[in-house]
Amino acid sequence: MSDNSLPDEIISEILSPALKVSDDVFSDNSGVSPFSKYSESTSAYLLVCKSWLRVATPLLYSVVILRSKAQAKALGLVLANNKLLGQFIRKLRVEGGYGPPMRTILQSSPHISDLFISFMVYSSDSTDGMCQGLPLVNPTRLILRDERKQLLNKMSSKLTDALATTIPKWDRLVVFDCPYIQESIRADKIARSFAKSQRLHTLYLPKASAVGWAWPELKKCPLRTIHVKKPHEFYEFLPSDPEVQSLLRFPAAAPKAASKAEIPDFAPSLNPSFVPMQSASKEVYEMLCARILYFAMSVEGLMDDSSLRVPKRLPLLLISKTFYRVGLPHYYTHTLLKNTSAVSKFASALSKHPWVAPHVRILNGVADPVWGDAKSALTLASNVSADSALVASVLSQTTALVRVSCHKRSFHREAWDQQLAETTIAWDAFAAMAQCSGGCLREFALKVETRQHASVAPFGKLSALTVLDWNSETVFDDLKSTDPDALSSLEELRITRTSQSFLSALRLMKLDSLRCVALTNTVLAPEKFLMMHGHKLTELDLPYLTVPKLGISIFEMCPNLVFVSFFGYPSSGDPPEADDFYAPQAMPSLTKIVFNMSYWTRNKEHFAGWEEFITNFDDEDSFPNLREIQFKCCTWPTTERDIGKSFWVRWAEMLLERNINLTDKAGKNWRPRLKVA
Repeated sequence: MSDNSLPDEIISEILSPALKVSDDVFSDNSGVSPFSKYSESTSAYLLVCKSWLRVATPLLYSVVILRSKAQAKALGLVLANNKLLGQFIRKLRVEGGYGPPMRTILQSSPHISDLFISFMVYSSDSTDGMCQGLPLVNPTRLILRDERKQLLNKMSSKLTDALATTIPKWDRLVVFDCPYIQESIRADKIARSFAKSQRLHTLYLPKASAVGWAWPELKKCPLRTIHVKKPHEFYEFLPSDPEVQSLLRFPAAAPKAASKAEIPDFAPSLNPSFVPMQSASKEVYEMLCARILYFAMSVEGLMDDSSLRVPKRLPLLLISKTFYRVGLPHYYTHTLLKNTSAVSKFASALSKHPWVAPHVRILNGVADPVWGDAKSALTLASNVSADSALVASVLSQTTALVRVSCHKRSFHREAWDQQLAETTIAWDAFAAMAQCSGGCLREFALKVETRQHASVAPFGKLSALTVLDWNSETVFDDLKSTDPDALSSLEELRITRTSQSFLSALRLMKLDSLRCVALTNTVLAPEKFLMMHGHKLTELDLPYLTVPKLGISIFEMCPNLVFVSFFGYPSSGDPPEADDFYAPQAMPSLTKIVFNMSYWTRNKEHFAGWEEFITNFDDEDSFPNLREIQFKCCTWPTTERDIGKSFWVRWAEMLLERNINLTDKAGKNWRPRLKVA
């Protein structure tokens, strides 16, 4: 782009949305700073070309946010060398003390109208520069940030005294955004300084309960409005003084979501006996009604994602006999069976309306019922054999099933520990399902009751199955009859519980489509299975404590992995060692490693082990294209003090030197901050 391609005014309009900081975000004095999110700096826009640099510089400097000593030092040097840049600063947010450079910054910024000051200053953070620079500016709005449990140290006290002394000298200061809910030494000292100047006309308070202490202190000021940031709660006391009542302004309450959709008020028909589509044939009328109910019952959405909230569909069937007849197949397309009673009712419905059975596509259990399992500690069926036969009968009639799974259950990597209660079906029911729906069933994720002698034949019927969550310790005793083409479409396999005979049966199958495997810590000795099928896998999920127990490297058994996830508890065993993740040859395919842990260890020895693992992890030779290591328990610090102490930051910067990003549970990577030389 040449310098003369666009007028500066047009470029300014283009860049303004990207460089603008909204006033609500700038003035946010709640607990966590809205600027603690780590993203690309907006200053990158200035590097595009000279015309963008020229136009964007005033926009960039109009609102300045300082969150570290290094940023303050850098800005101080820039303003000392270029006095013009300080003229652009209109809003300044300072989230710490930041030492001597603050005097230079305030001295070089004579046009500051909005000043944000934080009292969250620790004793190691000098406020001398800030105290010396406050008399050099003259803002119209002052915004303070403080914690409920205030930091009372030498530096914060010096800043409080300097601010209380300077406020009466600021003859333009008329707006005050106060963070205090109740009286305190600091709050009273600042309020008295405003009362002394008697220029304040707009006051912002965090809650209505703060009015009780603020009004007696500030009622001498010529206040015009008192804005309360949160709606008034019934338990919050307000002064009865009519003067303060007339000044209060509360935000509008958020509109409550309507529990039911509003029904439009149509004018009454001129013909009370009007019948819609009276002239249409019965076939056309029913076809149109069926199509309407298809969308009203969210059939397509539930087919794509069965974890969606199921809308209330029964009232739609009760509109008319026609709606009942044509809507019944859609009603049962996605069926949620909450307990054995629901199974019985569903079986009765199929017996009464057998033509509905071929329309059933999805059967979902929930987290706690048992379908014909005599050994469950949760629910004991009164007649186990009858219940098992009932479930088998249902699965025999529903010949077009696509998904049979546990309601709202993740396939892998997210819900490893939520195994306390599981929907269980009998082995005979599983065999019946495979026999009748094997050609169309794509996903199965229920627990199957253990049987000591079973046949592998049902797996040969599941030709369309792509996702299998196997949770059964059933023993197979006819392995020689295993069909090598069984489970030919299987892409994702999760094994929660199993027997060695099931793993042996899998080794005898080709499983040409298999790409993702997830194993829990109850799966013992998976080496032979991984040696047989590991070369096909692109994703692997297993406990990291299993890795040292394997007789061979997982990367030797699975040389084509793109993604590998290790889950477990940091305190449940020894941390991993770098040698356990050795790859005998380079793996250019691997790009991401995940450690899926819900919390972090406080054990010093375990922590030291993880530190050693990160330090000694060999990635350059073994994993040349590894670009991300994710810790699901990682939380990035939000303040300069916490950043300085964070081992996550230390590890992230260590890995960045090897061109690897360390990411948190949301996949957000650390961005190195400016450092003091």
